[in-house]
Amino acid sequence: MELVILGSGTTYPDAERGPAGLWLRAAGRSWLIDGGSGTLQRCARAGGDPLTFCGGVFSHRHADHTGDLVPWLFTHRVAGRTEPWPIWAGRGFQAFFDKLTGVYGDWIRPAGGVPITELSLEGADAADLGGVRLLTRPANHSAGALHLRFEADGAAIVFSGDTGPSDALAELATGADLLVTECAGSDEAPIEGHLSPTDIRRIAEQARPKEIWLTHLYPGVSSPVAVATVAASGIPTRHAADFDRWSTP
Repeated sequence: MELVILGSGTTYPDAERGPAGLWLRAAGRSWLIDGGSGTLQRCARAGGDPLTFCGGVFSHRHADHTGDLVPWLFTHRVAGRTEPWPIWAGRGFQAFFDKLTGVYGDWIRPAGGVPITELSLEGADAADLGGVRLLTRPANHSAGALHLRFEADGAAIVFSGDTGPSDALAELATGADLLVTECAGSDEAPIEGHLSPTDIRRIAEQARPKEIWLTHLYPGVSSPVAVATVAASGIPTRHAADFDRWSTP
């Protein structure tokens, strides 16, 4: 299993970091995990072929996580994709997509269609992506937010999505090989519905993942301070950058 960071930043303009996006590879297949603006181009730059991706999983519906969904699907439509491009996301995503098609029509519907599987916002849920097992828990955020855990080949990667402090994230991240988590606020200036470094350290101390990558740091959050605070848990921690790659040993 391999993970490539396609967007480690936020909606704030940054020449080095795009909004949230991940490329997950397992069993010879690829999935898009979130997709803020510019994800399509960064995927190609990272060596991926978006036209070969099996489908997408979205942590929630905010624009910095879904901004490239329309360009992504438009590309598949223009290229003549005949296979379905399925999406897994929290309840409410179907209505969101229906509104997008109300604007763009069939230009964002590849010939094979875009089947959407909505996952519970009330408790634990799961789905088989075909080679990857997806486990979810509701996140402490809005817009149908979920925590995501991907299991394949004996390994587990957890993505927090956007969230405030969350016991569900600690539960889902328990024993994971890698936790990729937002760190949008600082301890001095926390942001409601998001995590601070101390919040993440507490989650780390509960869940004990093998490694932690921080993403989604808003301006004003010191990367060295955030990394040092989380690493005080005894778990290797880094500030992830666009195009960083992680793979199972």
